[in-house]
Amino acid sequence: MIKNKTIILVCKETFSFPFYFLGKELEKNNEVHYFFITHAETIIKNHFNKKTYFYFKKKIDNKYIHDTSELAIKFIENRKNIKIDFNRLKEIEKKYTYFNNLNCQLLSSQFTSTAHHDNIFFPSTTYEENLYWLTLNYNKAENLLENIKPDYIFDLDIAEIQRTIINEVAYYKKIPYISQDHSRYKSYNLPCFSIGRNMDDYFIDAYNKNRNQGDIDLKKYIVEVEDYRAQPNIMPEIYKDDVTSSYNYSFKELFKRILVKTFIFIKQLYKSKGSEYKIPYNTPLFNNIYKRYFSSISYPIKKFYLYSKFNKLFKAPEDEKYIYLPLHLVPESSTFTKAPMYTNEANLVEAISKSLPISWKLYVKEHQAMVGRRKIEFYKKIKKFHNVVIVKSNFYKDPKPWIERSLGVVTITGTTAFEASMLNKPAIVFGNVFFNVIPGIKVATCFEELENLFKIIETGKWPTKDNTLDCAAYIKT
Repeated sequence: MIKNKTIILVCKETFSFPFYFLGKELEKNNEVHYFFITHAETIIKNHFNKKTYFYFKKKIDNKYIHDTSELAIKFIENRKNIKIDFNRLKEIEKKYTYFNNLNCQLLSSQFTSTAHHDNIFFPSTTYEENLYWLTLNYNKAENLLENIKPDYIFDLDIAEIQRTIINEVAYYKKIPYISQDHSRYKSYNLPCFSIGRNMDDYFIDAYNKNRNQGDIDLKKYIVEVEDYRAQPNIMPEIYKDDVTSSYNYSFKELFKRILVKTFIFIKQLYKSKGSEYKIPYNTPLFNNIYKRYFSSISYPIKKFYLYSKFNKLFKAPEDEKYIYLPLHLVPESSTFTKAPMYTNEANLVEAISKSLPISWKLYVKEHQAMVGRRKIEFYKKIKKFHNVVIVKSNFYKDPKPWIERSLGVVTITGTTAFEASMLNKPAIVFGNVFFNVIPGIKVATCFEELENLFKIIETGKWPTKDNTLDCAAYIKT
């Protein structure tokens, strides 16, 4: 289908696997370049990247493989004496902030957003270090796109600062950047052209066309919505046997994890002695293996405690009116890329608490994958609000009862909003997601809008009494 074109495939970790095969197919009629965007994947060979970056180096002509390892080495060499070129940053800011300003772009990476999350194994970066890293990567992206002059850039994910940068430069140069984002329905992924930062017009147009077709054309999909509402569990199959669908944690699991992580840590220490390139453990942009080990040990201990009878912070739900707020997995692109202004979930809890009608409660449920990862102080802080209840995350083994028994849900960009709409419940979101096209889902552009939205729910005047057709049109689209 594509011939005589120059193409860049953006590669990162396991997302590289499909691109090896796609690249081989495209190479038959095109010039294909592979850009490995994360520095940590390309400097020291390990059990992860030996099957990605280093495998590509063996199998593909190296002149078509590009990476950011030289940027990381330059950063390490110069980080003690960084001189910020503000004229260059002003130039970048002027040309490459179509989707987000530079400060929000820094949130795209776990390494340059350490002030906004609790992952202790990422050494904190200073603002100067972040700006220097940003400049280095913009220089790389500009030079790469200028030298290769691609007709297309293909990608499979939306996270990481390099993706954000390439997307901005590509937009400026009018080069199509095609990635994918999750629809949140079953395993359907959809093309996106702004790495999830904006709603794509092609999808809005297609949705409106399908929505206006009427009941007969949507009959098949209406049945799908009705079947969804009738099923006892709505947890997607893709999360089966995943940490997302894990609701208990035994002492045996705790002990096993500590043993495994200790073995891996000792193995890493042994292997690092023989590495030809030494990276200091206190270096920003690289994981500190000592802190990572400490984190990997403390995480299961906290998880065991939070699931135990000794945890008095989480409570069972009661028969009362409540708005449901499931917390996010952080840091992740679902918040840091798609809703960079709303990454502080404690602030969101406080805003909802202030905005609720006097007789309502806010039920906050921890994300299954975050149980044990978040600082205990976070729960203690939000528990102080008089109308906030942190509910036991394993009280129900599926999202459906939490949603059905609520008055509505609030989330930053979570799947719960789509699930609520499918169950005909009001939903409020703060970020950019494909399901925002459904009328029963309202996008709040600031915290001040919450009070009015809750009043609309309270008075029974939510825009859609029955959004079956709206959801059917989304599934068809």
